Amino acid sequence: MMKVGALGAALLMACPAFAQTAQVSLKERIEAMDYYKQNHDVMFAAEACRRPETLLTEIRKLAAKNQEQALAFVKKVENQVPEKILLPLVYWKFIKPQPANEQKVLKYWLQTRIQALRDYADHPLKKNRQAQEHARGLALSYSRTGSLSIASTQLLENLKKRFPEMDLYSLVAGGFVAGNVVELVSHNTVSPEHIDWFNERSIFNGGKLDFTKPYMKMPMSEKDEGHPAFKDPMFARIRDMIASSQQSIFIDIFLFGGTMGGTLSKFLLDQTSLKLKANPNFKVLLLHDFATNYNMKDEMMPIFQYLKDRVAGDPALRSAVYLLQANIQRHPPGIPFGITNLVPKTDETFKALEKRNTYYESKIDHSKVIVVDAEGEAPQAYFGSKNWSDHSGGYYYDNALYVKGPAAALVQAAYYDDVDAALTTNQQERKWFYFKEQGFSNEAYLSQREKILSWFKVKRTSYPAVGSQVVRLAEANVDGKIKDVRNMLVDMISKAQNNIYMEQLFIYDPYINDALMKRKSQVPSLKIRILADHNGNFDMGGLPNTLYLEQLMEHGVEVKARKTLGSEARFPNGKTQVYHQENHRKITSIDGQTMMIGSSNLNPDTLQGSFREFGAQIFDAKEIGNFEKEFMAAWNDKSQTGPFFEGQLQLKVLGQELTVEQSKLLNDLGAAIFRAKDDIEKR
Repeated sequence: MMKVGALGAALLMACPAFAQTAQVSLKERIEAMDYYKQNHDVMFAAEACRRPETLLTEIRKLAAKNQEQALAFVKKVENQVPEKILLPLVYWKFIKPQPANEQKVLKYWLQTRIQALRDYADHPLKKNRQAQEHARGLALSYSRTGSLSIASTQLLENLKKRFPEMDLYSLVAGGFVAGNVVELVSHNTVSPEHIDWFNERSIFNGGKLDFTKPYMKMPMSEKDEGHPAFKDPMFARIRDMIASSQQSIFIDIFLFGGTMGGTLSKFLLDQTSLKLKANPNFKVLLLHDFATNYNMKDEMMPIFQYLKDRVAGDPALRSAVYLLQANIQRHPPGIPFGITNLVPKTDETFKALEKRNTYYESKIDHSKVIVVDAEGEAPQAYFGSKNWSDHSGGYYYDNALYVKGPAAALVQAAYYDDVDAALTTNQQERKWFYFKEQGFSNEAYLSQREKILSWFKVKRTSYPAVGSQVVRLAEANVDGKIKDVRNMLVDMISKAQNNIYMEQLFIYDPYINDALMKRKSQVPSLKIRILADHNGNFDMGGLPNTLYLEQLMEHGVEVKARKTLGSEARFPNGKTQVYHQENHRKITSIDGQTMMIGSSNLNPDTLQGSFREFGAQIFDAKEIGNFEKEFMAAWNDKSQTGPFFEGQLQLKVLGQELTVEQSKLLNDLGAAIFRAKDDIEKR
């Protein structure tokens, strides 16, 4: 492992000032991310390292003399040491004495201080070059000693006194990445005729995938014959990225199916065949979570069967295309209160669970990511809320972020652990891969494990700056060690002065909602406006989004809902089903200066790391301004948006409408449970 001092010093070379000279270094960014993950368990794995009351309980189990020493130590240093450092420090010093881990905690503390200075120097809205030099000094002074104590000046200096505007924390180990072009992509057709078009061409319930149909061609322009969805900006960008690729394509997509999935999968493999003629080393890696399909298995599995069969039947494609199943087993469970422990993980239960449409532990790879040419001169990435399936994506309201430049390569670097996990050698994890009998486990790729990982790993150390924009990535990674979206959003909300605009599929995370209410009380003039989805697909009267909305509105937060459409599909086998649009967006803008966009819903299981998510924070005033202009146009247009509540709250449960009193009781109970959830689970 690299020394913290050396690593900290190296990190400073990734500042925007350096980027503007032509090159942006990612080496130190990736090392910082790896350092965080490597030290995560020492810092946070034990409950006593996370929760003060648990640590106190552990202290009281010690012999009287040791108790006295531990409590005296806490009293002596608690005003100097941040709580998140103090808890693991006491744990490894007194509860389970391990000097090596105690030293790791102190090094971690120094690393966070160096990163906080780095972020202050790099922040596009702050930028303080003196902070950069000061961070360099801290790192170099540590590198000369190679060890730390509580009394070390590197740890105890009052940085806030020297730099009053800096934050004394770093939210993302990888920090801010300069030198990019960014573009918010938000438009696809959402008309009722468009919904009907998809319904009439369903590939399940008696329908099938027919590549001879004219709509199964990939149109390369708006005038071309072909699938209409790929004439929309949101899907055309994916097409154009694939067409422009020269070295590699990485895709991790949650829902991928229907006529859209068929058209895109054929185009992807056709393009791969063409690329291989120019570059025999061209590679494609597709990662997909087969364990959860949200009742769209019949729409998606024909696409993956087509991909698998065509790759297997073409020697050139077989050596260039990897179709991997995502390993979701390492996420913390999303189902609360230890309920998952009641289900034994046996071969028999797996067979029963494999037939379901949603993985019972609510562990999901929810990504919607494509990266092109990660090792090239101008890598590209595209990620956000948009799924690539007829009935989840084809006519939903979504946003995606297009990034060209160094940050795009960092996106692929962030997924290295996902590929490593997919190619797991752990026998128990491999047992719980879905559809093994159909050939969708990763067993066939295990002999190539090191080759695939070596190819996928981002080895390039620096990239040309292709633009002027700064990007800070936000994710929940493959094992839940990184889950920074909630912290980043709370931080953004806590600094808002003029306006907060949000479009969200879900808005029932208590931390986010409490932050909104707190900030509104601090700045009464602050305009907080939320366009929330009414969750029509659930048909529960707005639940779960209703959980906190009345509280928000009582605090002066304005909430509306998009007027989404529903349409009944009649399938070839005679069955019918109503499909409802969703305001599927997950986007927040603050004061026209900062924006968060990605795949993360604002609900507890997503934000606690149970879902694999990806997004970013951007600072492009033009792109943010365009979003806020469109947001306010929709907000003021009664044909697009309206009140979330029509009259009083009335929920539905199992198709039965509750009374107003029952609805309020259920809603308030649910809100209280979610607020108490982390304490109950001792997270």
